[in-house]
Amino acid sequence: MASTLRTSNTQLLARRRLLNSGLRYSSTKTPCTTYVKPTHVAPADAASALPATATQNIIDTYARPPFVISHGKGSWLWTTNGQKYLDFSAGIAVNALGHADEEFANAMNEQVRKISHTSNVFHNEWAGQLATLIVETTKKEGGLGWVPNSTSDAGRSAKVFFSNSGTEANEGAFKFARKIAKEKYLAANPSASYADCKQIKFVCFANAFHGRSMGALSATSNPKYQKPFEPLIPGFNVGQLNDYEGVSKMIDGDTCAVVVEPVQGEGGLAVCEEEWLRMLRKRCDEVGAVLIFDEIQCGLYRTGTLWAHSTLPVDCHPDIVTMAKPLANGYPIGAILVRGEFTPYITVGSHGTTFGGSPLATRLG
Repeated sequence: MASTLRTSNTQLLARRRLLNSGLRYSSTKTPCTTYVKPTHVAPADAASALPATATQNIIDTYARPPFVISHGKGSWLWTTNGQKYLDFSAGIAVNALGHADEEFANAMNEQVRKISHTSNVFHNEWAGQLATLIVETTKKEGGLGWVPNSTSDAGRSAKVFFSNSGTEANEGAFKFARKIAKEKYLAANPSASYADCKQIKFVCFANAFHGRSMGALSATSNPKYQKPFEPLIPGFNVGQLNDYEGVSKMIDGDTCAVVVEPVQGEGGLAVCEEEWLRMLRKRCDEVGAVLIFDEIQCGLYRTGTLWAHSTLPVDCHPDIVTMAKPLANGYPIGAILVRGEFTPYITVGSHGTTFGGSPLATRLG
């Protein structure tokens, strides 16, 4: 694997130019649309009318190029006009197996013919298996308090909640963090109520991207995304990545959770320093806050290991990991991985989903 990860100087320079472009884009007020210009012009035919038809009936929340993708194979895409494109986006870091993978397609076909949805009122055949795979692979390869290839659980455990997307996973993680703080408060103060608990604030970081629903958007500190929807959900305080002095000031007794991407995606591939993550972990322990790693973009082998934090010392590890993107190679799925010591606080009715963890989604995961 090491040889496949080596990068030439030319590639590094190209990546640096891309990074600089990304940093400029992340701070602009309007989206960059230069990527929508096709590299070659399609011949005019009936298929050329498809983008216009879509524009008439689909809300324009994306700036799309003026062609229509018809099919793909591996790393290649074809348009309805027969143009062939090398796909560098992989569906925004999603299609880990490439397009039209035969084993994936066969599994989907087999499962759809059997059963695709049951709701979470019932157990299904695959959700438990995928949850077990996520937990056991984390134990083997490291993360969430486990050292890679550890021969002992040392009393540790973990459980999974399935959602439909990364944004949903983050929203669920925020809810779990609030619930954990409040349940711990009630355990220490039996005569109190949930409303009495003041440990309800979150700490997030500049240039982060956690999603666009209201809770996740409140943690996505980019004015380009936030301004049109203010006021946002209160209680989200924004710090600076790798700011050592700010850790103790930002994270206090009112903080229920800290959420961070170990490697920021849209924020420009900024990497959290090991010692800074260790400081976050220590401070969270001091105040009783939950540490959440959003590994939606950087997790699931994107950095060469299962999690971006897999090979870091355990005193840098989180309590909760959120994931999505390549988990089912393009079929909608997300997941929240939670340390076992916190799962007793997340009880029946604490959270829910109609489609998350369906037989089809978890078969493909």
